[in-house]
Amino acid sequence: MLTGCGASSPTPPEQPQLSAPVNLPFDLAVNVFSSYLSQTAEQACFAASSQGQCRNDGIASNEFLAGLEQLSLFRELSPSVSRHDYELLIANQLTETPATQQGSTKDQPLQSFSEFSVEWRGVQLDSFLVHYWHQDKVTPQDIQQIILRWAAHAEQQHLFTTPYLYKAMGASDYSGQLVLPQTLGKFRLSQQYLYPDPFKGVLARYLHPEFTDAIVDIAVYPVLAPLTHNSAQQVIHELEDAVEQAKTIAAERAMNIDIKKHQHPISDDTGNIHGMMSELAAEGDDSEALYASIYLFRLEDKFVKFSTTFPSRIGDPLVIQALRELTVPGESALMKELRQAL
Repeated sequence: MLTGCGASSPTPPEQPQLSAPVNLPFDLAVNVFSSYLSQTAEQACFAASSQGQCRNDGIASNEFLAGLEQLSLFRELSPSVSRHDYELLIANQLTETPATQQGSTKDQPLQSFSEFSVEWRGVQLDSFLVHYWHQDKVTPQDIQQIILRWAAHAEQQHLFTTPYLYKAMGASDYSGQLVLPQTLGKFRLSQQYLYPDPFKGVLARYLHPEFTDAIVDIAVYPVLAPLTHNSAQQVIHELEDAVEQAKTIAAERAMNIDIKKHQHPISDDTGNIHGMMSELAAEGDDSEALYASIYLFRLEDKFVKFSTTFPSRIGDPLVIQALRELTVPGESALMKELRQAL
């Protein structure tokens, strides 16, 4: 489907008609931009044209946008505006034949080459070329069929999933290389959430079978700075940010916050891993005091942040146990390249 025929009377192949999806296939918002064909795609169109010429934007960008809106493939479309992380770039060329200049001819059917590129914050994740044959002219139904062919590819490749994003970006493989304890005392690993952002990493939540308000969260995410910087200072700065976030949340709930411990040193049971912790208590006019203990460590090139909903006298032994069993992925290709640019 990616190469055309240069004969004077090409015979269009059979083109099965795809059906529009019933349910929303890509539950996210995406920016949509018009673009230009890659060199490989241009060569495919050139080879297919009997006159050796192709017309850029043979299908106008607003026609593709209309097709996307009618098919309802995405939760939200933002045409020509960068509002979201994901971007869909669409480029198109149409073969220049007598049919495009003088009207319909059965001997010279039109051929279009539409290239769909998916990017995340400007980094290309995937590119796919759709070669489509048109009878007399390009119709709205043709455009929908072109889009549906790309959508089938996107679904098959799981383009808009978090695992695909991490792999395509060269981020750490948290699913395969992160080792977490299944239990912490009586707490059990309940869920593991991979953020749809490689710079935020993964969050693991532990729940207590008897006390529903008792929670232990372990967040693992990359250090967004050169590793040559002072590790202890990086940990202190990250802990400060976490404490400030806790203060903001307490203020929004009209709660007074009391810092019981601040930047308190803590180590694992071997004395080889050193971190810092802060313990906070928040109290409102009509509620009991709420506790939060926050622990920060740097392992490999990752921050490891523990957050609990109870005092540190209960949290300390759980954190020490977790550090004994925890293994984080090493530096990813993404972060290595990024740190070299910093």
